[in-house]
Amino acid sequence: MSLLPSSLVGCTESKSTSDTATTPASTTAPAPESVAAAPAGSFKVIGSVAQLDKEGKLASNKILVVRDPKDPNKVLAVNAVCTHKGCDVKWKSDKKQYVCPCHDAEFAADGAVIAGPAKTPLQRYASKIDKGQVLVSS
Repeated sequence: MSLLPSSLVGCTESKSTSDTATTPASTTAPAPESVAAAPAGSFKVIGSVAQLDKEGKLASNKILVVRDPKDPNKVLAVNAVCTHKGCDVKWKSDKKQYVCPCHDAEFAADGAVIAGPAKTPLQRYASKIDKGQVLVSS
């Protein structure tokens, strides 16, 4: 099995838009689909707003989604792979940032580098809330 498709995900151009809808949360959520398998520009459900609020983050296929610390009505989605050495970053809700467990690189909720050794920000994805669901576009 080739690792090429998964390695190319980290090399694609990042998107930095974020949309928000103010529709109430629904009680039933469709099953999350792979963002990586979605056609470019289309949004896929990552999880529900209720799940995001309960767990503090949503994760799907190397994509992490958190509430925007600057605007809790919006969400931010990033690629969870550290741009330094490829380790998976972890969301630290108390600090409102991502931390790489391998070399302690720190990233803001939007993926910007706070502290090295990483020099490149995490890849961002367009994300939004719609009808109580959190959606991300690849």
